[in-house]
Amino acid sequence: MTNNNKHQQTIIIIVIVIINLIVKGKFLANNSLGGDEPFSVYIAQMDVTSIIRLLSEGNNPPLYEILLHFWIKIFGISEFSVRFPSLLFSCITVYFIYKIGIKFLNKRIALYSGIIFIFSNYHILLAHESRAYSLLGMLTAISMYFFIGIINDYTNNSSSSDDTKRFGNSITMRFVLLSLVNTVIVYSHYFGFFVLIVQFLYLTFNFNFLIKLWKQVLLYSGIVIILYSPFISVVVNRFILSSGGTWVGPPNGIVSIYNMLWTFSNAPVVTACVIAVLIISLIKFIIRRKEAKNPNYYFIVFWFVFIFLFMFGVSYRIPMFLNRYLMVSAIAFILVLGISIDSIIKKHNFSYIVPVIMCIMFIVTVKPNLTNKRNVKEAVVRTNQIKDSNTIVLISPSNFVLDFAYYYNKEYFKDYNTKDMFANANRHLNNDKIYGINNINEINLKNRNKVVFLDAAADFSNPDNNIRNELEARYKLKNSFKVYEIYNIYEYELR
Repeated sequence: MTNNNKHQQTIIIIVIVIINLIVKGKFLANNSLGGDEPFSVYIAQMDVTSIIRLLSEGNNPPLYEILLHFWIKIFGISEFSVRFPSLLFSCITVYFIYKIGIKFLNKRIALYSGIIFIFSNYHILLAHESRAYSLLGMLTAISMYFFIGIINDYTNNSSSSDDTKRFGNSITMRFVLLSLVNTVIVYSHYFGFFVLIVQFLYLTFNFNFLIKLWKQVLLYSGIVIILYSPFISVVVNRFILSSGGTWVGPPNGIVSIYNMLWTFSNAPVVTACVIAVLIISLIKFIIRRKEAKNPNYYFIVFWFVFIFLFMFGVSYRIPMFLNRYLMVSAIAFILVLGISIDSIIKKHNFSYIVPVIMCIMFIVTVKPNLTNKRNVKEAVVRTNQIKDSNTIVLISPSNFVLDFAYYYNKEYFKDYNTKDMFANANRHLNNDKIYGINNINEINLKNRNKVVFLDAAADFSNPDNNIRNELEARYKLKNSFKVYEIYNIYEYELR
């Protein structure tokens, strides 16, 4: 690549990163902290030892919360602050997506993939969330960039005997770097293991590679195992518990596949075009497979298809086919789509038609102000408006007290408890006659003249909670309010 070309590519990638920062950063703090975000922020306030101990008992590795811990020490726990790391991870992700394209595919695919990533609603939503998924996407892109680089350098240099020792040392150092990145991945999210599995399977299929570089592969494996050994028992335990079922439901055949592609593709009309492009590209590949000389295409397609279909199939036994869980596959989807739209028309004068149309479709269907469907702030404000000194407020499920406390009184939220996570929040809220419950039997309604019930999907979490049945038997419903999407507020008074 000439100096002029390098300069041009540097400008392009800087522009892409800046556009990504603007598109995804403009409405970063617009949504309330909701879902599992308050959990992550609350945990991140604790000391690192407590973070590791508490998360080892649940479904989340500790890396993201540890990083967030040091971040909020400096920048606080505002919505903008706690989400800004996810935005930074997204910017680094688009950088490495572009680098994969420019170095291992071609500059057109690099540009198309970068544009699609920027204007993907799926990636916008996760860049707006104070959770580990944006970090997982970034680490996936970095890991695959290094892995493809190792494979390509080996392939391009293995036939040459010049400076073999130097090349061997270089490959060894690359494997060490890859092992460190992959260790970080599995400390960020358990589904990061799919990155390691894809790379392991590719190495297994390329037996000659294993034969010649078995020492480096063994070194790589040993480093990952040693560095992750403190958490191996936790992973095994979580797998055993998850095998008994999770809150995620099983897939619904081809409908679930279509819906997931829709999630990746912004809108139904875009999804239809994406599916058509993927099918046409596959047919062209089958017909002209001898022309497809770049092995990186095969690997990237394998990366996407294997994880996507494996998680879909396994989900009939252990449900896991959830959009955010598919982040490691979603990064590959961006590149697969870039490859596909670049391959549809090869005639020079018309080769840009399909890519331009597809990129425009993503741009016009983008929703940078996308709602997370968890308007906790409005629910808390509405609850405060209708409660008075004689009112008790019931919140269900009980773990929603963290979400509530964040917007009700941040000092309550900041007063964390490393032994019993909800104890301090409950104590503060109870003093204000606000109670988190999972079942109506947990509260004494005697001499309670007015009750406000904030239903945060109580029936989903605890189907036998019996809260509304008991309240409606004892009281008269005065008002009810719907807060998009899952919150309902009921105001009761004595008959």
